[in-house]
Amino acid sequence: MILKAVDIRDFDFTGYGTYYNMTGDRERVYRTLGEEFEDYMTRTPLIDTPGHLGYTVGMGAPYVLKAMEKHDHTQEALFCAADPVILCVAKARGDEPPLAEDVRALILNPGDVAVLDRNIWHDACHGIGKRTAYYYLASQGPAPALWVRVAGDRVLVQCSGRLKQTPGQDNPAPGRNTHS
Repeated sequence: MILKAVDIRDFDFTGYGTYYNMTGDRERVYRTLGEEFEDYMTRTPLIDTPGHLGYTVGMGAPYVLKAMEKHDHTQEALFCAADPVILCVAKARGDEPPLAEDVRALILNPGDVAVLDRNIWHDACHGIGKRTAYYYLASQGPAPALWVRVAGDRVLVQCSGRLKQTPGQDNPAPGRNTHS
């Protein structure tokens, strides 16, 4: 099956975790503007356990989704910084492997953060047409994560087409602190 990735802003992420648009969410994200910088920080911690910072370089899409992992001991926050990435997710069905029919492919743009709930199947993010790096935050488990083959049809993940631009920011006076 061909699975076209959709922008996470156009997807109801409820049931998979929490989505943050760092530059556009004024309810859950603080904003500080200086003369030479913009700063955004979530108002609450991203994950509910102490976290370890990880760094992954994903291959480019299109790609065939072969395996996924899930964690029962931690949430996992994935950060898109410089270039868009594709993240595949699937809800767990007990102890069954991830099922192709349950997989959703999402595009995270710079400034997007996806915080996965426990036991949500996910793959490593992939760049769009090129290798792309991203960071993640999760508590280290007692053993390395177990990657499980996706059951069902072969899943070819593709970009859905034109990428959305991250909206530009209004520019209040330099040095204005909107940190509440």
